[in-house]
Amino acid sequence: MAELRRRRLGRTELQVTELAFGAMNLRRLDTVEEAYTILNYVLDQGVNLIDTARGYSGENREGVLVESEVLVGNAIRKRTDLAEPIVVVTKGHGYNHKELDQELETSLKKLGIQGRGELKIGSNSVKLVYLFHGINETRWAEMCASKVIEKAQTLKADGVINFIGFSSHYAQGKEIKEALDTGVFDVAELPYNIFNPDLGEGGPINLLKYAYEREVGIINMKAFGGNSMPAIFNTLREYMSVDYPAMLRFCLSNPYISAVDAGAKYPQEFRLDVETAIGERLARKERERLTAEAGKVAPHMKNICRERMHCLEKFECPNGVPFPEILSVYSRYLVNEKLERDTTQFRELFRKRGFQADECIECGKCVPWCEYELNIPEMLKQAQQILGQS
Repeated sequence: MAELRRRRLGRTELQVTELAFGAMNLRRLDTVEEAYTILNYVLDQGVNLIDTARGYSGENREGVLVESEVLVGNAIRKRTDLAEPIVVVTKGHGYNHKELDQELETSLKKLGIQGRGELKIGSNSVKLVYLFHGINETRWAEMCASKVIEKAQTLKADGVINFIGFSSHYAQGKEIKEALDTGVFDVAELPYNIFNPDLGEGGPINLLKYAYEREVGIINMKAFGGNSMPAIFNTLREYMSVDYPAMLRFCLSNPYISAVDAGAKYPQEFRLDVETAIGERLARKERERLTAEAGKVAPHMKNICRERMHCLEKFECPNGVPFPEILSVYSRYLVNEKLERDTTQFRELFRKRGFQADECIECGKCVPWCEYELNIPEMLKQAQQILGQS
């Protein structure tokens, strides 16, 4: 099989494989063994960029605490055949000096990274790209006020980390541009896909191109539309001809992207991603055709929960409402309702799981943790009214 192509990761000068591995979904697997199986398979394919985060943790289906950084570090440490440094991207919620120190210290420990400048996990060399996770208006304001960016620059100069970056989401175009304009960040991780190219050619400013022109390497997350996609994909396929390979080819055909995150959970899924990545790129007319096809369903995917689970990384509902699970069912209901399909199964599922969305006290503390800025309390109220009917 042909090797994965490579692209330059902005001013880092690193040559990274176009297909990267997003390690967020390791926490969604049944067993720890499955996590190591997919990580080793990814490394076997020659992928040299793995994207994780301090917050990517939780209990798997065996009830075992899974920390993505720990798994990634262990997988790299145990390899004896890595011919080049692995680019490890991790992210933390340290928006001031104290929090950055705490988050970074924990990440370095969990990953098992040692050294200064020439960083290693075990006997293997790595390049550490450290990102400020999910910057938005509030977080960016705190970062600027606390001058934590200068702190990150010092950490880079001291060799504690190799490169600095940030991740952000669709609604934060203003903050993304301001961050890029600082000239400090080496890498940005941004969402972009065939259903929502708002941060690229579909927005008022093509921020992917803007970053590329400023030598900032772009890691493309959410190429497949988010974790909710598999649950609604079979429905959507009846209304469009866009499949998973087409979604990936769409992102790979963008010249401003350095690497596309693939969050596959199983080797057979990642094998398809690899086969797609080493294949032909989309011609302009085919790209336009697929974009038009995706446009048929894109409006139905607005204002729904994508099940990214970032909301639970540092937040827990004070009243114990399992709002991500409730919104998952409700969002699938919304998509099917907009397409005028039978929604009985979602009402039955809501009642079967015993959801009581009306236990939400509408404190609003969950809202800042939603990357899509959904009005969670209002959606919970609607879910109870519609799906909780007897």
